[in-house]
Amino acid sequence: MITIKKIITGLAVIIALVIVAVAPSLAANATVVVTPNAMNNWFFYNDETDTIDNTLGSFVTGPGTPPLGVGGVQISVSGTQRRNLATYQFSGTPLADITTFAYSTYNPTAGNGGGANRSGYLQFNVDFNGSDTWQRRLVFLPADNGTVTPDSWKEWDAINGGNALWRYSGSTWPVTGQPGTTPKTWTQILSDYPGARIRVTDAFVGVRVGEPYANGYTENIDAFRFGTAAGTTVYDFEPLIGPPANKDQCKNDGWMSFNNPSFKNQGQCVSFTNHN
Repeated sequence: MITIKKIITGLAVIIALVIVAVAPSLAANATVVVTPNAMNNWFFYNDETDTIDNTLGSFVTGPGTPPLGVGGVQISVSGTQRRNLATYQFSGTPLADITTFAYSTYNPTAGNGGGANRSGYLQFNVDFNGSDTWQRRLVFLPADNGTVTPDSWKEWDAINGGNALWRYSGSTWPVTGQPGTTPKTWTQILSDYPGARIRVTDAFVGVRVGEPYANGYTENIDAFRFGTAAGTTVYDFEPLIGPPANKDQCKNDGWMSFNNPSFKNQGQCVSFTNHN
């Protein structure tokens, strides 16, 4: 005989199983704050010398209202300089597994020698065939995917439902033989190269500012988003803020604005000011 107790127990088991099934995907989503003191696997990269050099960019407040927090990364180039905000942390990820690939830029009018439609572009070392050899880069140009609006923040969706356009840095696309300057949609790339992945060795992924010709500009970058079915991580680039000068700055959620140092709650912030 089925009793109310058995029904309740059964429902509890079902609810528990649902929670277990859902929790991992929710837990995998995260926001990571990147600061000069905690780069969290990001760095500045010099494409002219192929070296990591964290003096090539800075963390600034603004400009305007950034998509996350109070600031972002700023890179300025002159002449033919080519500098990147980059990471190696997505090594070996199959392109077919990437569900989110996006970043935000701010293109200031002041000091822009490259024209109104210039903007930092996303690129990564690609492995088309699983051999992990140097096969150059896939390149997402904002100008191919929309209009750059000077003096405002804009997010660039490098997948866009499979419709985002990418170029190849080689002279011709492998297999199809089309010129590398011929844009392909993300869907076309997955169709032409089903096994393509971010290279395992030298797994460079970066947003480049600068071109190999003589003019320069300044670019601000924030809110880099990368995701797979396992979850999406958002990288929030922030300047150092703090420490608080007095306990009043900790009140009314003021403690949440500091990252130099960070605090878990208002009491911890107040205690810091009392002892420092």
